[in-house]
Amino acid sequence: MALVARDRATIAELLAHLAEVDERRLYLPAAHPSMYSYCVHELRLSEDSAFKRIRAARAARQFPAIFGAVADGRLHVTAVVRLAPYLTPENADELLAAAAHKSKSEIEQLVAERFPRPDVAARVEALPTRLSPPATEQLVPEPVEPSAPGRMSAPELRSKTVPLAPQRFALQLTMSRELHDKLGHA
Repeated sequence: MALVARDRATIAELLAHLAEVDERRLYLPAAHPSMYSYCVHELRLSEDSAFKRIRAARAARQFPAIFGAVADGRLHVTAVVRLAPYLTPENADELLAAAAHKSKSEIEQLVAERFPRPDVAARVEALPTRLSPPATEQLVPEPVEPSAPGRMSAPELRSKTVPLAPQRFALQLTMSRELHDKLGHA
């Protein structure tokens, strides 16, 4: 447990460092055009890790209570990334408290309950016949390098069908709570 506590404290400290580098644009003197480039090429973070930590650092800079919540284990980086687009000065304390000690899927459910979005458009499209990367790579949205150094946007989410194997396809869709519960039970 002490190892996990140290890891959480280190992550919170890293987020504070990234927030400071980002705010003061210290990646520019290090010859990087963006915070993303600095994280990937200077700090050697993976693209996904860089994306998440930059988003979390920016949210924590705006709402400093996040640093403490990450350090003591109430929130994880993925939770902060999922909550960041919805945090406002009016709801931050309450939303961060509601997300404490929740898993990624529980936080996604919390966000969906408080900030409902419309159903995704159903779409079926022909896919190329070339060999495709493993399905897990296709189902995960790629982080997008920001066009302006201070802004990052989340990847667009859309409905899609992805071949997994001969005669097998993955389908992303919007479903009712009842169908979700039935699939979970199955």
